[in-house]
This record gives sequence, structure tokens and C-alpha cells, in this order.
Amino acid sequence: RGMILSMLLLLAHGAVQVSSFSVSGGYYWAAHRQNCDGASLRISANSKGIEHQHNTAVFTNRHNAYANARTHLSSTEIDSDADPGTADKPNPSSMRIKEIKSELNEMGISSADCFDKESLCDRLVDARSGNIKGVKSKSSASTTANDATEKSTSTTTTSPSSSSPFDRESAAVELRSKRVKELRTMCAQKDIRWANMIEKEELVRALVDYQEKAADFSPSGALSPGAVSMVDDAVLEKELAPGAATTPLMLDVFATWCGPCKLMAPQLDEAASELGDKVRVAKIDSDQYPEFSGRLKISGLPTIIVFDGQTGKELERVEGALMKDQLVQLAKKHT
Repeated sequence: RGMILSMLLLLAHGAVQVSSFSVSGGYYWAAHRQNCDGASLRISANSKGIEHQHNTAVFTNRHNAYANARTHLSSTEIDSDADPGTADKPNPSSMRIKEIKSELNEMGISSADCFDKESLCDRLVDARSGNIKGVKSKSSASTTANDATEKSTSTTTTSPSSSSPFDRESAAVELRSKRVKELRTMCAQKDIRWANMIEKEELVRALVDYQEKAADFSPSGALSPGAVSMVDDAVLEKELAPGAATTPLMLDVFATWCGPCKLMAPQLDEAASELGDKVRVAKIDSDQYPEFSGRLKISGLPTIIVFDGQTGKELERVEGALMKDQLVQLAKKHT
């Protein structure tokens, strides 16, 4: 603005010579106006500010100078070697991460290995300049479908059993799309020590390893090693199917109004943590699933039942609240 106002003032009060030339990617303007005392006032402007300086007189026709300046701008505004398709596109550094990824996807270029905005900007600059060929990657072609499928599998207990081998690549792609803070939260929820993990890829590998282990551990994918999982009757049907698993299943049948059940809950958590991946530990609310509780012939609460992992048949049951050591001993008898 200061540059334009200065130019207008000069044009209005005297003969002016206007010139422009490129300096470090921008334009440097210089204007000279003849004063009444024979000296001239030179005003120059660039992207860093405006400076004033007195010089010797320069005479020219203001209209010719203005026309010359416009001609110079027209000839230098667009680089002849630049891609005309990128002229109207914003600078990557001013774009949001979501916008950068969207443009890369439209160009058929994967951004799965870009872990911060700087690397995304570099990838987009290379893509626009043609240094990277737009080949549809496996992740960009099927990310939406994989994300929807994996999300439904992880958030519902009635999803189909994971009989197919665990897909590490798809799991890694989904995890890389999350922020580092989200990955650390997931690690904390699964008791994965992440304090020494500096790179994002280290967090991704740790979570993929955990998910692969959990897929082998639980036929339904709803149970996790070292934790007590709240399940429904559909999940238990899959967990107790003959040949579905190799580890025993310890089930706590409880009710929310039951005092001894509340007393035993933290003890069960500690027992599951100690048993780790040797025993699957789950609990089901008898009031929400009375039909399944009836099939199990539950007569008292809480009731702990241990099932064989290979056949799905009941091995032993105990009625009443148990402490952590008693629960561990009960489970280890059948491992």
C-alpha cells in the first residue's frame, strides 16, 4: 500500500520516471520526481519496506514511464517454465494438513510416509513440479474402504471373526494417519511403554505388534491380553466356538447392583494383568443378557466360569467374590 500511495503522489506532482526489476523473487520499484530546486526525490519500495533518498534530477514523460512499467510487469509476471496449472494454487506452507493431503490424493500420490507438515509441503511441491509421478498407491486407492472396515471391526462387538491373517500393512496405514498424541494415548490405554519412542514410526510399529498379537489372542478381536473386556452374548459365541482359540477363557457373570460383584471388579483387573496373554478374561452383565445367563444356569452372583480354549466347554465355576490370588490360581489350573 505504501508503495502504491507513493507512486500516486509522485505521478500527481511532477515528471516521474518509473522502473522495476526482480530481486529475490519479488519486484523492486524505483521512482524519481523532479523538484523545483533542481534536485530529485527517489522513492523505492520492495517487500521489506519503503526508503527515501535524494538524487540528481531525472526527466522523462510520466505516461511513457507508466506504460513501460506495465509492459515490464506483463512480461515478467509468469515464469515461462512454470506449470500453468499451478498458477492459481495456494502456497503449500499456507495450506492446512488436510488440504495438502487432499490435493496429493487427487494427484494420485501417497502421503502415508509424511509424518509432519514440513514433509507434506515438500511432497506437494515436488508433485506440482512433476518430480513425483502420480501413481495410485495401495493406501490411496483403498484407504477409505479399509478405514471404514477396520473402524467398524474395532468399535462393535458383533463384527465377524478375524479368521483371515492379520494385515500389518493396512493396520500401519491407518495408524500413520493419526497424530502422535493419539498414538501415545492408544499406547497408554494398552499399557504399551512409549516414553523411549521418539519417532512416530516407533509408535506405529508398537501398536501394530500389539494388534497382531491381540488378533491371534481373541477370535472376535474384542478381547485384549492383560485386560478385562466387557462383552455381549454375540462375542462370547465367537470366543467359545470350538477350535476358535487355544487359551482358556475366564468369564465373570455379574450385575451392576451386586455388592460382591463391585468388590471383585478391581481384583479381576489385577488378575487379568498378571495372567497376560495366557488367559482371556471377560465379563458379561446378566441383566442385559438374561437368555445367555440362563443357558449358563447362573444361580448366584458373581459367578466365575473357566472355559476350555479349544473345545469351548466349561471346565470349572465358582460362585461368590474371589480375590486376585484366588482368581489367578483358578485360571492357571487350566492353562
